[in-house]
Amino acid sequence: MTKKDFRERCDTDSVYGNGAKRINSVYVDWSECDNHKGFKFGAATSIENCTKAELFNHVYDWIVNEVNLPYYIYYRVALTDAERFKTPIVFKYSAWS
Repeated sequence: MTKKDFRERCDTDSVYGNGAKRINSVYVDWSECDNHKGFKFGAATSIENCTKAELFNHVYDWIVNEVNLPYYIYYRVALTDAERFKTPIVFKYSAWS
């Protein structure tokens, strides 16, 4: 899968906080059916750790090339369709790995 194709399956518009405490996020693989609605993958990190473009590249490598994410990137994975999730209004680290 090319990065262009992958980008079309992503939502990179969600930004949490402000200033130095801002958190960028990338959500991947939206699906909507009768019994489930949401994203399968999500990743987020502080802007102090990496830019939105760098975060996107890490997420691409994680999902497509099966490369582990750096320790400073929090992630969330829905193992089943019933566990899919929507973008949160407020980001809470406790809900992420």
